[in-house]
Amino acid sequence: MGLAMADLEDPPTLLQCCMDYICDNLDDLCFKVRTKDTGSLRLTFRQHDVFFHNELSEMFLSRLLEKGKVNDQVLTLLSCSDMFRLRRVRVRNTPVGLEGLRAILYNHKLIELDVSNTNVKRAASVLQLLYESGQDALQSLNVSGLQPHKQDLSEEGPFGNFEGLGAFATINRTLVSRLRNIRCLNVSHTNFDTPDLEMVASELPHLESLDISKTYVSSLTPLLQCKHRLKSLSTYGVSSVQGRDNWDEDEKHSTERVIAELSLLRHLDISTEETFSVSGTFFASQNQLKVNVDNLLCIPGVLPNLTSLDISGRDLSEGTLLSFLESHPQLVFLGVMMGPACFWDFIWDEEYEGFRKDLRVTGEGNEAQILEALRQYSERAVYVQKALYKLFGRTSGMEHPRVDVIKLVVQGMKNHCDAKSLGVQMAASACLYNLTRHDISKRVPSRDLSDVVNLTLKAMEVFPNHQQLQKNALLTLCSDRILQEVRFDRYRAARLVMHCLCTHEDATMHRMAVAIISILAAKISTEQTALLGTQNYLQVKLLRIVKEKTEEQQVDITLKFTLSALWNLTDESPSTCTTFVENGGLELFMQILEVFPNESNLHTKVLGLINNIAEVRGLRKVLLREDFMDYVKKLLVCDHIEVSYFAAGIVAHLASEGREHWNLRDHSWDQMLNTLLIAVRSWNNPTGEMVAYRSFHPFFPLLECYTTPAVQLWSVWAMQHVCTKNPDRYCPMLIEEGGEERVKRLATNPATAEEVRTLAELVIELLQDSKLPPRQRKLLKPADTPGSPEQE
Repeated sequence: MGLAMADLEDPPTLLQCCMDYICDNLDDLCFKVRTKDTGSLRLTFRQHDVFFHNELSEMFLSRLLEKGKVNDQVLTLLSCSDMFRLRRVRVRNTPVGLEGLRAILYNHKLIELDVSNTNVKRAASVLQLLYESGQDALQSLNVSGLQPHKQDLSEEGPFGNFEGLGAFATINRTLVSRLRNIRCLNVSHTNFDTPDLEMVASELPHLESLDISKTYVSSLTPLLQCKHRLKSLSTYGVSSVQGRDNWDEDEKHSTERVIAELSLLRHLDISTEETFSVSGTFFASQNQLKVNVDNLLCIPGVLPNLTSLDISGRDLSEGTLLSFLESHPQLVFLGVMMGPACFWDFIWDEEYEGFRKDLRVTGEGNEAQILEALRQYSERAVYVQKALYKLFGRTSGMEHPRVDVIKLVVQGMKNHCDAKSLGVQMAASACLYNLTRHDISKRVPSRDLSDVVNLTLKAMEVFPNHQQLQKNALLTLCSDRILQEVRFDRYRAARLVMHCLCTHEDATMHRMAVAIISILAAKISTEQTALLGTQNYLQVKLLRIVKEKTEEQQVDITLKFTLSALWNLTDESPSTCTTFVENGGLELFMQILEVFPNESNLHTKVLGLINNIAEVRGLRKVLLREDFMDYVKKLLVCDHIEVSYFAAGIVAHLASEGREHWNLRDHSWDQMLNTLLIAVRSWNNPTGEMVAYRSFHPFFPLLECYTTPAVQLWSVWAMQHVCTKNPDRYCPMLIEEGGEERVKRLATNPATAEEVRTLAELVIELLQDSKLPPRQRKLLKPADTPGSPEQE
């Protein structure tokens, strides 16, 4: 018999498990100490003989980054050079600030530093720290996205008032020259400008790779100083200084001339940025680097070493591109997104005579181009949104798992999860649903599904009021595989779905939301259930749905899931049960029993919830009413064992209070106990597990009711039922909660009725059997009925 892909997922290695354990338990493994030199607090391991060599240190930091646990305090732990050895530090997209960065730089000699999109704010501040800490061995520096807000521009910087646009020009050349060994520099999405470029070109003699995308460079002429060493240049979306356009006709020719003279370039990115709307409309951004691609590519012998070219968003002729490709057989990557070139025959048609199979292309012409675009442009929101928009149509009828595609969508979604990225999140959430829906999810590794769920929940948090995005999220979450097997924060999910249910008036969303809540409520702790269930607005919403369905006399999946949600929310949660009663839940549920007299499935859910109420001593008095007991007595003797079981449970809990608390005349104490006894004796043990319990604690007080054997009988019958049907779960639970000793006392007490003793002995045998190795266990068959001597 074959195994599904999900079953073949590689388990984590021992090293990965250890790393995850340390990352997840830093609070227990570490404590804070005060440093002697500065008096500041830092983290350190409680065990002092810990040492991570270079590879382990960087693996540890990487895993912390993946888990979103990197911050200034965590970096103080990694700053200890007696415990860690770091050469490469990547903390991009984290809340790390100057303090955390200082802790690292003053204790480790680095060859690579990536602080892009952190809380450092200023590239200039990074340069100052690099200078002060003597990081003269640094070869790669990424300060992308370190752009101060307007309120920060007037603050006093390390070398005076930081008022200009530039990141480097405000710093003296001595500081920059300290970083002479830098080979790879990324200053994209900063205030880097032309004077900065002049300084970098002249003061960094080993510079080989430069990314100035989305900066304010108005001339590339300074790069001529690097033409004998520059191998990679990215100028995506470079803008002239705001308020003026420096790209005149002379400058256009100068730009093409400069680029043509950079003959050692292996990678060139001169793509442009465009504004993309969900409807598919594009608007070219103004003041971007103007390059006549036709003129550039037609220069004889231009860029002879180029292996990667990105001209996405640029205009050029078909003939020019074809001739360039023919003269550059070594080219392995071509970016032609946001333009017609991706649809030209020699680019996308594999049957075309001159088609290059070895050429990776980004575009919209086919699936390969779209996926390559997601790989190459995961940091570009506009490009990611466009690619996902095109991908959605290609995944709508997908029947087989595509984990490779899921990983690409997840990466794009992860990189653009702020409030400005609604378009990306909309398109990504729609694609993820197509890629994980129905049976497809069964063949997707759980680790990938976990990423899908976590990013879906993040989108729900960022855009709580956007109905279509919330609907996309519910579509993805509403999956048995995801809800039952995948690891994620179920309380967080339940809380977000609950908010969605109460915010958006949409029947389809309501159906999915109550279905999700009904499952999640059974999988979170009782404390978390109480936090959810006591939210008055949630109970009001759920009861309103039940009321509307009841008044319409409509039994549908929404009603059933809503009842299940309420049932699970009240399970072992007295506060939630109280909220339910206070909101008129009991009267509404009695109405359900009246309106739907033949719906045993509804009866089971209704009585199951009321059974939860009956477990709460302070609420039992509200159930002791003649009209309600009419329904209970009738359902106690019905043919459906699930219904009869929960009706019996209600009577057992109410009767456990004692005769003196039974204040009903039409349904006397003796009459109801006799009916309870007859019902339990009549049950044939069902073939499957009829009920699920969080614990056995509600049963223990019932075992002590020696004056009411019927109450004991129902309790011990319930124990033997679940321990028989699911011994691996319930036998250890009963033992751990002290139930074994309680059942033994019941079995040996002379006051115990014989039929109760028989079932108690069966439970003891089940518990003893569960302690044996699997191969030595007996296959115990429970009695079909508890039976009485008279019946036997």
